[in-house]
Amino acid sequence: MEVDLLTLAIFSVISLVTAYGSISSLLAARVIEDTPTSKIRSAHQGYVELIGFAKTGLEQTLFSGLTNTPCIWFRYNIERYESSGKNSSWRSIEKKTSTQAFILNDGSGDCYVMPNRAEVSAIRKKTWHGNSRHPSETKGSSLFGKRYRYTEEMLCADDLLYVIGLFETSHPPSPAAVVEAEMAKILADWKQDYDKLVARFDRNSDGNIDLQEWELVRAEAMRKAERNQRNGVALEPVHTISYSPNRRQPYIIASSEPESLSRRYRWQAFGLLLASIGSAAALVWIILQPQNTY
Repeated sequence: MEVDLLTLAIFSVISLVTAYGSISSLLAARVIEDTPTSKIRSAHQGYVELIGFAKTGLEQTLFSGLTNTPCIWFRYNIERYESSGKNSSWRSIEKKTSTQAFILNDGSGDCYVMPNRAEVSAIRKKTWHGNSRHPSETKGSSLFGKRYRYTEEMLCADDLLYVIGLFETSHPPSPAAVVEAEMAKILADWKQDYDKLVARFDRNSDGNIDLQEWELVRAEAMRKAERNQRNGVALEPVHTISYSPNRRQPYIIASSEPESLSRRYRWQAFGLLLASIGSAAALVWIILQPQNTY
């Protein structure tokens, strides 16, 4: 029997990919188990674990891509059933994942969650079938005669959220910097109506604002800026959690408890390990088969 190089290549790739996936899943489980939960208000800068409840962010309301359901995050996949000779399978023809930020609140504060590049595990997941590329309002569960399969996952407001990733805090400008910026804005507004500015601050009635009068203008603008700053809303630090560039620090968002999540990753690692061993065994068996000689 001649060795089929394509078959060898396929089994080699499967064995390597599943082995890598098994190691990655096991690493994710270990990281989840070993990382303590932090509070947003006192969390250190860097890789942290947060648990809280989802809130909508400051951006416009988000609606899921297939069922138009209000949510904070969604992902969908549209597949078509295709046949070619004796082979038939579902092939993905359209998929989308939302990237709009949302908020996690743990009782101590808010943290903006940036879902881009996150591995998201949502318990809100539904799959149904239909006859058109995009689902109609009438949904059916029967597969008979239906060529399209739709899968939609969502995270919604008030859902329990588990997030582990790179935590960063941006602090607002100092009060002095805020006053300076406000004063510059006030002066710019006053300069738009120069005649009114002259009428208000021209002490020697020469029709212009000289250096001494300009100091009066600046002093009055400063007083107004300070009043505005005292009467304004105090600026709070902004917390965010996002993807970590460190490959050993997975970025995970899940609507489940960390214990069940780590168990899921461990079972996933075990299944991928079995697949890797099976592919490697098949590869060795093919190589060890006696070859025909001509």
